[in-house]
Amino acid sequence: MTSQPSRSRKIIKIFGALLLLVIGLALLLWFTRGAWLPLPGRWLVIADTLEPAAAVVALAGSAERTLFAIELFNQGYAGYYVASDVPLNLPGLDVPYRDLVKEEAIAHGVPEERVVALPVTVETTVAEAQALRQLAEEQAWPSLLVVTDPYHTRRTRRILDDVFEDSGIRLTVRPVANSWYQPDSWWQSEPSIRETWTEYAKLGLYLAGYQN
Repeated sequence: MTSQPSRSRKIIKIFGALLLLVIGLALLLWFTRGAWLPLPGRWLVIADTLEPAAAVVALAGSAERTLFAIELFNQGYAGYYVASDVPLNLPGLDVPYRDLVKEEAIAHGVPEERVVALPVTVETTVAEAQALRQLAEEQAWPSLLVVTDPYHTRRTRRILDDVFEDSGIRLTVRPVANSWYQPDSWWQSEPSIRETWTEYAKLGLYLAGYQN
């Protein structure tokens, strides 16, 4: 019959071995962090081959997106520039978001007659994709060039593929070049950490059926 002290020694040995294992794994992860930490950031980024399209659109959300889409238009990658629209809810500002985008595009060289405003105000990426499909079909555009932040490209691609299924419209998704978000060092700033994990959460919710 095993004595109580013998059982206690075995438990202590097992606990000690597990503790050493955990410490060893923690040290391994720490010293190899340069190899695996970039992976979550890189996985979020999709960059389709850049090809000319009938129209370019910067998904609403940041000035970087707008300016990069304007740059692509001016480089000849699109025939039209789509001004998206979202609620601003800013005190004292009554100008619609799409009008601000249109003004920015014209100020940077996009001809006014080449700017097409999204016909509805949207609040989610899914609603924006649905409005873009409606606009593209009304305009008989065979292709769209869609610009967004790097961390937002994978979810955007999945949503666009679902919304534009069987439409025959070719979609190209491009991340903003020289973006503030750097997937290889996303863990080094609070905004990057926040956007990375928020995007994973939103992608998970979308795959679970939540229309975000």
